[in-house]
Formats: sequence, C-alpha cells, structure tokens
Amino acid sequence: MPTPMKFGYMLDFRQPPQLSPMNPAAFYAAMLEQATAADQAGLDSIWLTEHHFTEDGYLSAVMPALAAIAARTTRATIGTYVLLAPFYHPLRLAEDAAAIDVISNGRLRLGIGLGYREEEFAGFQIPRSERLGRTLETIDILKQAWTGEVFSFQGKHFNFHDVQVLPQPASRPHPELLWGGMAPAAIRRGAKLGLSFACNLGPPEIALYHQTLREHGKDPADFNVVNTRLVYVADSEEQAWREIEASVMYQMTMYGKWLSAAGFQSASFRPDAAMLRRGGILGPPALVTERLQRMIEKTAMTELCLSMQVPGLDPRKGMRSLERFAAEVLPTLRKR
Repeated sequence: MPTPMKFGYMLDFRQPPQLSPMNPAAFYAAMLEQATAADQAGLDSIWLTEHHFTEDGYLSAVMPALAAIAARTTRATIGTYVLLAPFYHPLRLAEDAAAIDVISNGRLRLGIGLGYREEEFAGFQIPRSERLGRTLETIDILKQAWTGEVFSFQGKHFNFHDVQVLPQPASRPHPELLWGGMAPAAIRRGAKLGLSFACNLGPPEIALYHQTLREHGKDPADFNVVNTRLVYVADSEEQAWREIEASVMYQMTMYGKWLSAAGFQSASFRPDAAMLRRGGILGPPALVTERLQRMIEKTAMTELCLSMQVPGLDPRKGMRSLERFAAEVLPTLRKR
C-alpha cells in the first residue's frame, strides 16, 4: 500500500515595507498563531525558510523560531526549508538542533542548503567559494555530534578535539536531514549523500533524484521528497489572485534579482503575472482540490508544503486560507 501523501505549511516571516504595516511583534505573533493552527488542523509539518540582510525581514533567526514553534505545537514535524549551513558553526548548530528536537519530542527535520547570495557571504565574512566544503563538513559533524559520544574532527574548515554534544536528540538515529538544491549536480549530490530531498521542482528533477539513489544502492522508498507550491483558497480564482498578486509579484521579482545576481537562470523565478497565476493552485476549495490531486498523481513526492502566507499578505487572509484548506480541501485529499 502506498504511503499517504503528507501536507506541510511554509512560513518565512517576510514583511515588505510597501505591503505590510504591522509592527514586528504583532507580525511574529500572527506567524506563530498560524503555525499553531496548522498543527491543530492536522497538517503534517511546519517549515521555516531562511535568508539574511533583507529589507523585508526575511526570517534570519530560524533556530529560535523553530524552538518557539516546538513549544506551541504537539504533533506536526517542524523543519527548515532550508537552513543555510555555511553560516553556522556546526557544533553550535548541533547543540541548538538537539535541544529543539528534545523540546519537540523528536519532531525536528533539518533541510540543508548552501546559500547563494553574495551579500550574505560578505556579511558573515565567509568566502562563497567555501560554501560546499563547509556544508559537507557540517553534515558529517552533525551526524557524529548527535550520537552523544565524545568525538574529534579534522577537516579543511573545522578542527576540534574531544567534544561532546548533549542532550542527545530524541530522534533516532538523529533528526532527518534533507538536501536542498535545484541544479542537476546539486540534486545528484543530495542523493549520493543519502539525504532526503527538499525542492520546488517537477517530475523530471525528482526522477533524477530517485535514479541517483538507485545508482548508489539506495531505495527511494526510504527517503522523503518534500515539494512546495503556492496554494491559496478563496471564494473564486479571481478573488484569490486579487488578494495575493502584489505579494507574489514582489516575491518573484526579488528571487529573480537574487538568482540572476548569483548566476542562476530560471524562468520559474520572474515577475510574469500570467505565468505565476497559472502556476499557483488558487481558487475555491473544489478547484484547489482537483488541481492538487492532478499534481500529486503526476509527481513522485511524499509531502507537499503549502506556500500560502506570501510576503506582505495580511496574516488574517493567510489564516483564512489555511483554515479553509484544512476544513474544505484536506479531508478530500486524505481520502485518495
């Protein structure tokens, strides 16, 4: 029997100044309220995403935010989608992650990414050329640290002797690690490392991930593929797009600039209103359900993360969409 599809909820805590008038304390309270609502409504996971030094306050303190959500929820897994590993000392990351996993009773999942924005590497005074090496060493160190045993490590970027990270995580053997990447080389690397996959991609890229797993003697059934899509529930498709258009256009304009500056070329991240409206899963519950069912049938993923609280959207509208999804869409999807 196939494993039932799981559904998650994404938060990035972004407040573009031109779109969102809320003060930070009220806005953070609203985001934590949405996380609690997602947990209580039966969604399977809650994910936070990370960037630094942006005018819209894109969530930078991802670990403290995860701890806050861990203390407010009881059942959904909580994770990063994705954490930018080069900006962390791996021992401190191992300690913080272990503590959050204990607080949540084993619900932590860490999606790991390399980062790409030059502004972030410059701000943290880390050469961008070191991002892969630092990330690979960090993954190795996390796995050793989470055994709870005394260990030493000697690498190119990190060296230490006889350290011990306690408490040991509640998860066994350790919190799930997922690899984030879009390019074919990155997808293959995550599979070679034996990590689950966090992505915003389609069937061909997921097929490449599964193929690479098999080539390295791994069973794809042992790994998760967590995908994400823009989903928004309203009375009509027109209303849905009207409520989120400014936010989605802002988001894609920003991602397009970031990716272009970093040397990536992707048609998926550009401010084309017609394309973005077609690509989103928007509208009344029946239409959203139908489109999600078609996507699930065509895409070999284990979990779909809903990008619903887009940057600058009034949190009351995001909460309304979440509540309608949970009440009017999720029950039908659970039956398939």
